[in-house]
Amino acid sequence: MDEVYVNTEEVLGCRRKSKREHKTVDIYMINEGIQTVQRETTGPAHPGSEDVKKRTCRAAVILLGLLCLLLLIGLITLVFLFTQGKSQWEMDTVMNNVTSKRNQLQTSFNNLVKERDQLQKRLEDLTTNRDDLQRKLQYCKENWVYFSDSLYQVSSEQKSWEESRQDCLQKGSDLVIINSREEQNFVNQFKRLLWIGLTDSETEGTWKWVDGTQVNTSYWNSGEPNGGRGENCGQIKAYDSQNSWNDETCSNQHFWICKKRVSP
Repeated sequence: MDEVYVNTEEVLGCRRKSKREHKTVDIYMINEGIQTVQRETTGPAHPGSEDVKKRTCRAAVILLGLLCLLLLIGLITLVFLFTQGKSQWEMDTVMNNVTSKRNQLQTSFNNLVKERDQLQKRLEDLTTNRDDLQRKLQYCKENWVYFSDSLYQVSSEQKSWEESRQDCLQKGSDLVIINSREEQNFVNQFKRLLWIGLTDSETEGTWKWVDGTQVNTSYWNSGEPNGGRGENCGQIKAYDSQNSWNDETCSNQHFWICKKRVSP
């Protein structure tokens, strides 16, 4: 029985050993196959392959650097253009605002100039009125009476027609010349016998005013003039304003009335 057992173990041991050897052979063959496949796939190694790889990497780095540089230049250009565009827009906005302000100031200046001119004209008018009033006041102090842009003064003494006229001339006036119905009514209201600037001393029967103009409208009293060569000077005599003129001897003594235009 013992012998049989031993043989059995030997037989089993051989079998186990055969199996291990078989596995070892299989693993070796697999390993060889992998190496063969790797050699076929990668191919044989060449001596200059490492230099090629280095040059390729260097070229890639340079290319990448150039691309980055181009991108940077492009970005800077875009920023510059944007900044320039924004600056131009801001400048245009500022210029528009300045132009608008300038136009407003110009309009205000024009309005002020217009108001100044109006005030200047108003001042000139007021100055003229003031001077007129002062002149009229002075005339009033000298017993001149203002009527329709003229001044009239009735004498307080009596003289001949020629002496009366000389007194008027010395005062920058002359014996009154009556040019309208309104003026006739005004002169007649003094209710005095007054020498007026009327005479026919140059040509008998041709009555003229002291300025040499002929009488166009007359206010002779009824039946006047009637004195012939002895009565060559005119006076206001009757109190009827429409019929108050009378011819009178020039040497007779009467009150008189002077007239002068108000200077502008």
